[in-house]
Amino acid sequence: MLKVSNLQVSFKIEEKEIKVLKNLSYELEEGDILALVGESGSGKSVHALAICSLLADNAKVQGSVKLEEKELLKLTPRKMRAILGKKIAMVFQDPMSSLNPVLTIQSHFTETLQTHFKITKKTALARAKDALKEVEIDETCLKKYPHQLSGGMRQRVMIALALCLKPQVLIADEPTTALDVSVQKQILDLIKTLQKQTNTAVIFITHNLAIVQDLAKRVLVLYAGEKMEEAPKEEFFKNPKHPYSKALLNCLISLDEKPEQLNAIEGNPPQSGQVFTGCPFEPRCPNKKSICAEKKPELKEISPKHFVACHLFNGEEKL
Repeated sequence: MLKVSNLQVSFKIEEKEIKVLKNLSYELEEGDILALVGESGSGKSVHALAICSLLADNAKVQGSVKLEEKELLKLTPRKMRAILGKKIAMVFQDPMSSLNPVLTIQSHFTETLQTHFKITKKTALARAKDALKEVEIDETCLKKYPHQLSGGMRQRVMIALALCLKPQVLIADEPTTALDVSVQKQILDLIKTLQKQTNTAVIFITHNLAIVQDLAKRVLVLYAGEKMEEAPKEEFFKNPKHPYSKALLNCLISLDEKPEQLNAIEGNPPQSGQVFTGCPFEPRCPNKKSICAEKKPELKEISPKHFVACHLFNGEEKL
């Protein structure tokens, strides 16, 4: 349904072109839940904004993003706005900065619905009440302003807004950031429930692998704007191949263990736009060989729907 091919994003800053996303490709099917994971600065959010044509004017986007064979990157801003919400909806990290502080929640819903559908304000209000009911919020919330709601309530409103147009693809960009653990679980359970009801395809962006294990069907690992690994969830957690994937999983904390110290990935993440001749993870990789710094590894399918970009993987050899 959604096909991303060789997506590249760069920004022009002071006459310099800084590449932050490099040749990202994947496909998303109806009802699929794809988790994009990686450290901060890996290009997860930039990729989502590129799909929705929401990047700044100094951004340069190349490649292809097709929704039902329609090329989105070639659409005019007006045509793209018609698709956003109705075909692709996005839930941002911070609902407080995404919701208009001078509009009531009711105005957010009625304006959104009336922009995309030729319906009366009364019908839009009825749909808004139904949407809030689905996310377990009382309709009295409609008269309130965003600042009058808690963080969890605002995020539920954002999810209801995103889904009220029945989009085919929902992009959730770290929707549980800065929320209490109990509220995080409520939001995740809500997304899973609504996704099952509507069969909407979901791209879930996060750096929290514990969330991924419970929610996603597939996992795609980004590092320095490049795809390191992509695999079905069960395969990824049981048999990760890329050293970076292993390092991320090694940082997870089990409730059954009491480690003396927390695990961390040695070294520092690369600077945004940093250029690498070889593998971008080579400076921090514990398994690196000389070729890793000299030549960029190819992305290979090592088993059904399991892709890895690593020189160290060879046939049945385990890292």
